[in-house]
Amino acid sequence: MIDQQERYYNILKLNRWFALSSLVFAGIFILTFADDYQRPWKKFQKEFRSVEIEKISNNLAELNSNLESNDEYNTLQERLSEAKKKLQGKVDEIDELNGKIKEVDAERYRMNQNHQFAKAESDVAKYTADQARHGNGNVETAEKNLKRLDALTSGFKLELETVEKKLEILQNRLADLYAENKSYKDELSSISRKRNLAVRKLAKTDPEKMSFSNKIANVVRDLPVLDFIDPYYEVKQVVVKDIEEDLVYLGMPKVDRCMTCHMGIDNKDFEDAPQPYTTHPNLDQMVGANSPHPLSEFGCTTCHAGRGRGTGFNTTAHSPSSLEQAHEWEEKYDWHRMHHWDNPMFTKQNMEAGCFKCHSGNMPIDGAKTLSLGMALVERTGCFGCHKMDRWEGKPKTGPNLAKVASKTTKDWTWKWINSPRDFRHNTWMPHFFNVTNNSDPNSLIRTEQEIHSITAYLFNKSESFPMDKLPRNADAENGQLLVASVGCMGCHEIQPDAVAEEPTSIQTLRREQGPNLIGLGSKSTAQWVYNWVRDPASFHPETKMPNLRLTRQEAADIAAYLTQDKNNEFDAQEIPGVNEEILDDIA
Repeated sequence: MIDQQERYYNILKLNRWFALSSLVFAGIFILTFADDYQRPWKKFQKEFRSVEIEKISNNLAELNSNLESNDEYNTLQERLSEAKKKLQGKVDEIDELNGKIKEVDAERYRMNQNHQFAKAESDVAKYTADQARHGNGNVETAEKNLKRLDALTSGFKLELETVEKKLEILQNRLADLYAENKSYKDELSSISRKRNLAVRKLAKTDPEKMSFSNKIANVVRDLPVLDFIDPYYEVKQVVVKDIEEDLVYLGMPKVDRCMTCHMGIDNKDFEDAPQPYTTHPNLDQMVGANSPHPLSEFGCTTCHAGRGRGTGFNTTAHSPSSLEQAHEWEEKYDWHRMHHWDNPMFTKQNMEAGCFKCHSGNMPIDGAKTLSLGMALVERTGCFGCHKMDRWEGKPKTGPNLAKVASKTTKDWTWKWINSPRDFRHNTWMPHFFNVTNNSDPNSLIRTEQEIHSITAYLFNKSESFPMDKLPRNADAENGQLLVASVGCMGCHEIQPDAVAEEPTSIQTLRREQGPNLIGLGSKSTAQWVYNWVRDPASFHPETKMPNLRLTRQEAADIAAYLTQDKNNEFDAQEIPGVNEEILDDIA
């Protein structure tokens, strides 16, 4: 009978919609699993597996080749073959010994059982006799039984020891027959140890070299859904417990998964492999298990920055080293910057910046030459004089004290020096403030000239007096040259007029440049000032690093004569524009 119940919907149509939506849901469910299964990093792990198999195979071929050409190995192989032939002639003796060993071992087992059972009964009798002595039984009967069982146990033990000795003799005779074979096998195993390890490693890595059961397991372990059990391809990570990351206002231990793709990073066998499979440089210093920065304790982003929890090329916040590399990555990896991550990975040329976090107080840093040089340059050039840097807070300024500048030089020299320091000294650390791109137009040049006049006037008006001793007569410049070379001046200074002959800047050159290049000193200062300076530097500048060389008056005069005889004629010949009061008023 047809159900006449009234409905506001068509049940058949509803069933069709349910069936269709179920199919759609099932499809989406399958696609979700497929998308989750096809992770981008798996491609890199599969490629690395191929690279690893190729490397192991090549290594194995090389090891086999080496063994084939190894005279000792070949000789041992021949001797082992001869020993096996000899052993074949003793098959009957070996079989006879094995038969006897089997019989004696069975007898030993029987004797051991008898001994164990007798000992157990003896222990029970001992307990019974002890109880009888305390009034719980017949003492005479109990002790008589104990004595009998002790004698029986001792007899079985003696028989067991006799049989064991007999078994040992037979086993030693059999071992002697195999001794020569074993000796050769042990020596061969020692020589071919690396080859044997490579064979076992290849059998674990290369599916073609696996046993049938392992091949099945190799396929099953990485199947969808089942790959959570023990997959070959998996996300690899290091948890750095001592460092926390701020994730949504929660302090979480730092997690690095870089080695998911960079699988050869701590394996020296992959030094010649392409990225991302190559070995990290300087394994003895970084990443290596025995290095000061092992991968298991420091991870990767601790030093390199970036997003360690990511497993994709973009989600790890890689940073290209150049525009060319950025374009290459865009085409190859669909790369784009991870805009909402505050600490992108350092570029290759700035990679050493990560060392600063822990080693800022240990300069120079072994393995971080660029960073060490950069730190030394910041200190040498005095960047902290204008820029706030906590590391150098309170440190004396790099430049000389200008409080007594009027006694040291002239206004003309000062104007020319401020205008263009490198016109006087090619390797000065004094920066160019004028005649640069942002103030070299005609109007700026006119203004610059007057600004320098203002600076010069200010310095000389504020200059303090510096009482100087008179310069002795008859100074010997030739002796001064010898003194400069012998008393240690050249340990901190140089006299290098030729810019072409300069060495590239390095930590070593900076250490040799504690003082300025002494070229053209006759254009800058008088012999009297140089004389007073070298005799007692602290009298002019109490905080100077220049040591008191304890020179005699004559030695100081000779040095002053030698140093001031060198002048920069081109610098001296530069014309100085006159003071323009109108422009100065505008500046004021």
